[in-house]
Amino acid sequence: MNAHDRELFWDEQARELLTWTHPWTRACPTTFEDPAGWFDGASLDVSANCLDRHIASGRADVPALIWQGEPEDDALVVTYARLLSDVSRAAVVLKGLGVGKGSVVGLSLPALPELVVSMLALARLGAVHLVFPAGLSPARVSERLEACGAMLFICADGFFKAGQPVAVSQPEGGPRRIVVRRTGQPLKDPRPGDLWWREVMDAHPNPMVLPGAVVSASDPLFILYTSGSSGHPKGVAHSAGGFLTACAYSARQAFGVGPGMTMWCQAEPGWIMGHAYAVYAPLCLGATTLLFEGSPSYPRPDRIWRIAQRHRVATLITTPALTGQLMREGEAWPAGRDLPALKLMVSVGEKLTPESRGWLARTVGKGRAPVVDAWGQTETGGALMVSGSQGGLAPLAPLAGVDASAGPDGRLYLDSPWPGMAARLVEGSLDFSAGRYNTGDLARTTPDGLIVIQGRSELSGTDLPLAAVEAVVAAQPDVAEAAAVAGGDQVVVYATLRAEAAETPGLEAVLAEAVRREVPGPEFPLAVRIVEELPKTRSGKIARQALRGAAEGRMGDVSGLADPSVMAALLTDPGKLFG
Repeated sequence: MNAHDRELFWDEQARELLTWTHPWTRACPTTFEDPAGWFDGASLDVSANCLDRHIASGRADVPALIWQGEPEDDALVVTYARLLSDVSRAAVVLKGLGVGKGSVVGLSLPALPELVVSMLALARLGAVHLVFPAGLSPARVSERLEACGAMLFICADGFFKAGQPVAVSQPEGGPRRIVVRRTGQPLKDPRPGDLWWREVMDAHPNPMVLPGAVVSASDPLFILYTSGSSGHPKGVAHSAGGFLTACAYSARQAFGVGPGMTMWCQAEPGWIMGHAYAVYAPLCLGATTLLFEGSPSYPRPDRIWRIAQRHRVATLITTPALTGQLMREGEAWPAGRDLPALKLMVSVGEKLTPESRGWLARTVGKGRAPVVDAWGQTETGGALMVSGSQGGLAPLAPLAGVDASAGPDGRLYLDSPWPGMAARLVEGSLDFSAGRYNTGDLARTTPDGLIVIQGRSELSGTDLPLAAVEAVVAAQPDVAEAAAVAGGDQVVVYATLRAEAAETPGLEAVLAEAVRREVPGPEFPLAVRIVEELPKTRSGKIARQALRGAAEGRMGDVSGLADPSVMAALLTDPGKLFG
């Protein structure tokens, strides 16, 4: 797409998708580093795009948010009118505490309605939210609050895990706190200036609807840190106009999201896919979003299928890691549920293996709901490419308006600007090589012009596609999940088995032989280990940096893991080894 056509395309998309307070002089920047940015000169009210305009169009009593807590009887349906009222109350409270346009506020909450309310209330004030994934270490939270200049911190007293309340360790010092009482446990470190969410909200029972702040399209909406699954986390700032346009466009174009449907993004709201597809895109498009606080397998492994059936979920966004976890529980659980409203399943994060794709299509979709992969990064603000629903390692097609290609060096590039691209970085840097964005992923182009993602290179001095190694192992009938990392001078593959699989002697050798047979290129030292569980980040991604440490016999930093005890188990019992 040339520059003229790109300008016309995004001009049309932005006008269709959003309500703008003031128009732009130019929709598209000419380069990734063009100082003018996206929608130059334009302004908008982000909160009104997600709430007020739907109420004005007669959707006040339509559910905006369905929330399901971990306890079965802990559920809430919030209409657009109720959500606007809650957001207005929160905005009044935050404004009274000095929060205004450009202020940064940290949020560390489980998947609660208060998280969505806080995000939209800050957007209503023109402030910037900095959401932390649950379980991030207090030291990391403190570092990021300081690096971003946060003036306030909204957190919870704890969360529920497998039916039990879990207290949360809070960072020492830092800005003033507003605490959401979730479990009722006493705070480990009460402070004189602490405020309780419910008390300050109840002080404004019937507030007037606070007008939303009109911000420049280039003003920051939020800061979010990357997961660090393959390197040091980056602090990424996204702009209001560009991000909202990009996530609404991708949700409508790739996932068919619109009014009258329920969308469930199982990615945690503390990560980019959760920001885009659990909060901003569905609400911007007038749909209903579903949030789930609990574990997908508690109290029984059919928990998420019961929730999807009860609330008639139409679009389900999941992750390969969660799919692998559910596969290990067996096919009987999803097979016992009928999901007639389900129209599409989308896998985000890592590449979905052919075995996982087939399992979802067969046991969950039952031939009615296709399964597709979507590719995107924190840096890109959501999904830019989506696969077809065919079996196997389905290649990806860039969405209309996206120019992406695999370069001669075997790396994936974005060749022209995209509205969801990071506006700036608080920490870290982006690689713009010869006017293109180097995503850091390895890729190849198929004869018909589609793109196959081959993972990230982690071997020093070589570009061995570790994703191809993983795909071969994961495609074996008994394997649920697989991850390949460079450990010392060898490639180490960790694999978990499906519930129906019976571990047989010599399975490690069978898996290693499959890799040797099906992965082209020079031979490399190889080890295969069968383990009980793989370490994962809070976003559900396999934590390859942690696995690399395990392969080298060291614990490393486990603060970003969903369950650090998995690493301890790997080092205590590394599994069976075949080399």
